[in-house]
Amino acid sequence: MLNQIYEIAKILFTASLRKKLILASILIILPLLFAFWIFETSNPGFQSGFVLDAGSGIMSFLSIIIISVLAFEQLFWASEQQTPWFYFCRLKSRILFSIGKFLGISSVLGIILLVFATLLFLLIGFTSDSFILLPFKIAFMIWAEYSLFLSIIVLFSTFLTKLMSVGMIITVFFISQSAGYLRNMFPGWLSEILLLFIPDAGIFETAIESHDIAAIFLAFIYSVFMSSFYITLAGSVLNRKDL
Repeated sequence: MLNQIYEIAKILFTASLRKKLILASILIILPLLFAFWIFETSNPGFQSGFVLDAGSGIMSFLSIIIISVLAFEQLFWASEQQTPWFYFCRLKSRILFSIGKFLGISSVLGIILLVFATLLFLLIGFTSDSFILLPFKIAFMIWAEYSLFLSIIVLFSTFLTKLMSVGMIITVFFISQSAGYLRNMFPGWLSEILLLFIPDAGIFETAIESHDIAAIFLAFIYSVFMSSFYITLAGSVLNRKDL
């Protein structure tokens, strides 16, 4: 079982390497880091807070692009694609297919964010003479958050068209970003029921701002739990489809 998941994830990861997605992302990152350096030379007194905020925004934007590109290439839809997906989607337990593709895309995203965080760490360190690990913390939480949204796309891809999936994930994304408003707009029990099925992005933002390692751990566990929920639903849908 684990070998099948590994093979599916490996195929997807290898495909992203062949298409030079990781290299292309790095080429996007480098000029942005150069822009940060220009900002420092134009404004003496390196402002690591600004760089971290800007870096966080760029990592989030990159995550959206990477997930969108890979999801459109690899998730829609297995029965319309050639081998090996035609074979893998016919595994006895099709949840393995969903898990493998999720882990493949998530690993590509994780590597790109790790590269960005490392370069940001070095830029801040050599420019301000203060090496801080915050870029890695931010990258980790962004990876956890957008991997969760990826699992929702995996679910939508099993029964919706590309256009409908885009519309649904945008809706879910904005609702998750507004979870705090949901609690104010609806009665307590109703908002909590909604948030059982729609992720609360505020959890990850709180973890980034917190200095407590427990908050980071709990946010990660939340991402794993919710992602597992959506992937399980995706596998359940696939098991009922005639592919």
